[in-house]
This record gives sequence, C-alpha cells and structure tokens, in this order.
Amino acid sequence: MKSSRMFWGVILVVLGGLLLLKSLGIITFNVWLIFWPVILVMAGVWLLLGPALTKGKAETVNLDFPLESIREAVIDVNHGAGTLKISGGAGPAQLMAGVFTGGVESRMEKIGTGASLTLNPPTNMVWGFPGGFGAEGFRWDFHLTDAIPLDMRLHTGAGEARIDLSTLRVQKLTLETGASSTIITLPAKAGFTNVDVHAGAASVVLWVPQGVAGRITIKSGLVGTKIDNVRFPFNGTTYETPGYDSAMDRVEILVEAGVGSIEVKSA
Repeated sequence: MKSSRMFWGVILVVLGGLLLLKSLGIITFNVWLIFWPVILVMAGVWLLLGPALTKGKAETVNLDFPLESIREAVIDVNHGAGTLKISGGAGPAQLMAGVFTGGVESRMEKIGTGASLTLNPPTNMVWGFPGGFGAEGFRWDFHLTDAIPLDMRLHTGAGEARIDLSTLRVQKLTLETGASSTIITLPAKAGFTNVDVHAGAASVVLWVPQGVAGRITIKSGLVGTKIDNVRFPFNGTTYETPGYDSAMDRVEILVEAGVGSIEVKSA
C-alpha cells in the first residue's frame, strides 16, 4: 500500500513541478507534450522494478467464518491477477477458512439460515495489481464447508485457478474468466450441479468425477474443445452420458467461450 501511494505521489509531484515551472516562466514549452511520455516511462520502470523493490512486503490476511446455524450459502469470489486455490475440508464449525496473500476485503451477510459471503481484492489497486505487491498478484488459498449446499460464483482475471469441489455440495457454479488458466474438479456427491462457464482468452479444464453423469453444451468462437467422447458421446446437440436424466449424481455444463481452449475430462 505504501509503495502504491509513493508511485502516485511521484506522478503528482512531477506534474505539479512542471506546471509550477511553466507558470513561473522558467519553462516555455507545452507541459502536456512531455507529461504523458514521462508517465509512460515511469510506469514502465515501476512495472519492471516494482516486484524487486516490494518483494516480501505482501499483506497476508487470515480469514475464518463460522458455520453456526447457516444451512445454505452463496460464495462470491472476485479475484484479480495471481493464483486462486479453493477446496473443501473446512473445519466442522467453519463456513470458510483460508489465507489471503496480497490482501482481501470480505463481506458476510446472513438472512435466516442462509448466508452470502463475498471476497474482493483490496481497493488499493494499480492497473489490476495490488499496490506494493509487485507482479505476483494475489495468492488466495481457502477451504469451504462440505456440510451445506453452496452456490459458487467465481470471477477471475489473469492468473491461475485450481478449484477442487469434489467433496463440496455445490449446486450451482458460475465461472467468469478472462486471460487465465483454470482447472476445476466438479462435485462427486452433490446430486445435481449446474455449471455455467463464460471464458475469454482462457484455458479451462473441467474434471468430472467417476460415477457422475454429464450433459455438456458448448457455445464457442475460436476455441479448441476436447471432450471425453467415450464417456460423454455427442448426440448432435450435446455431449451426454447415457442415462443422464435418471442418474443420482449429475452435472449440466454450459460453456460460452471466445478464444482459448475448453476440455472436459474424467477424473
């Protein structure tokens, strides 16, 4: 945070100094003609040297939200550049517990036996990177409860996401991602799970556990797709496990993608 303020402070000092010299008649050229090139040069230097200058200064936040009387929850994750790891296995009395390097802002709301947990990057951002955190970005690693149904909404930017939902009772999963690499293992014993993927220039791999039937619809642009056709044969419209409608555990997957790759594999 301090490094972020220093960067913008230097920018303001440079601009103010040039304008002062202009008003005093010490310089006669158009200040704005050199200001923007100077800004670009300084920004480039910051991006090159910032990681080395700020290494080891990342804020680390430990979060732990109790489960209490909550019987269902919405988990809304807005993650910037960096790495994201999510899995089950939170403690028996925990809704969520984890470590957030680079900082996090959280909001918890309860309505009756339901809850909504939102995780956001800190507000001190410099062009998508945490202020004073260099180029590594955010490193979030947290666990969720296996005990209650979840609605998960993941919004990720440039980086890597490794999401293991195999033990979780996720009934609805929404992924919106840009230039990223995302690997998700879907729930194994959640009953029915609806999966909605919206991807830009991204690589997305979905692992479907054995014993889980799947119905997969792909709506894509210039994207490469690779589907396990033995387990999910194509019927002309969708890729679908025989006997899908009567299966006890099943996932329905809709993928809308731009440029990138989409894979659906057997776990």
